[in-house]
Amino acid sequence: MAILGAGSMLLAAALAAIPATAAGAQGAEELAKKLLVSAPFTGKGDNLPTDALSLNACLTAATELKGVNEFDSCADQNVGPVPESGKSPGYLQLTDTGDYDKGAAIYNHALPNKGGIEVTFAQYQYGGTGADGISFFLVDGDTDLTEPGALGGSLGYAQNENFDGVDGGYLGLGLDAWGNFSADTEGRGSGCPEDYRAPSYLSVDRNRAPDNVALRGPGNGKEGYCLLATTATSEKIGEYAYGDIYGTDFPESLRAETLADAKRVVKLKVTDGAHPKVTVDIDFMDGAGWTRVLEATMPFEAPDTFKIGFASSTGRHTDVHLIRHLRVETFVE
Repeated sequence: MAILGAGSMLLAAALAAIPATAAGAQGAEELAKKLLVSAPFTGKGDNLPTDALSLNACLTAATELKGVNEFDSCADQNVGPVPESGKSPGYLQLTDTGDYDKGAAIYNHALPNKGGIEVTFAQYQYGGTGADGISFFLVDGDTDLTEPGALGGSLGYAQNENFDGVDGGYLGLGLDAWGNFSADTEGRGSGCPEDYRAPSYLSVDRNRAPDNVALRGPGNGKEGYCLLATTATSEKIGEYAYGDIYGTDFPESLRAETLADAKRVVKLKVTDGAHPKVTVDIDFMDGAGWTRVLEATMPFEAPDTFKIGFASSTGRHTDVHLIRHLRVETFVE
């Protein structure tokens, strides 16, 4: 399936065709699940799926240093309050709290979509000054997925003025502590129809909505990756040196000050159907269980196969970014 192969005119036509009440044709929640990927990331790396690629990510339980693009020890990536290197059970570490750090873990292996997708994982953001965030993304399975998209506020999924978005992008989930993933600034949102652009207050350079969850849709190169849904609100809650800060319709923080308090479990579900419905639920580990934080309808039918990835980065502001217990499942009759 070619996504955005004809540029923004195809995107506009597809978005315009979505029915107001579109949803998956099947009740995916009524179907059995088939496990496609299980990656706890708690060990030394010997149980990772074939075709899993590290791009400056590391495993905190690993004990051997191998190279920048290996799932190796984090002993040389230890700025800030990172987990103890070599101690099990560990984590997938995307960044420490070093300035302008980045990391990604991608799975360059096509997974079948048999009626819907459900992805769960634990994420941890803590220990710094709240930037940037973590993305999880799905791309068309025909794509040779070897690197993420633009980092910084684009969280490794969308584009910016200088770098392309991830190749063959289908859906990007931003767990956005700093607050730029929902903003159509820095080149994001190029070629998107008005109804799928950020609101005006997040189209002003440097304005942001911190502690926010957002979904961006299909894209290639510097076109697309349109904003589908966001927890950002129009309530101005403050200012900083470069712009205004807006609120988020969100019950708890995505991040914490310490690792002990930082665990948040995320569930992303994409239903079957011509215009799949996407839901995002988060367990904030406060005893309340799952909280529905976002819903959206996809502008394109999901591809028959897909590939997945995580990405994160820091800038002048930072956090430790960790992942654990990834599970990817599809639904079968």
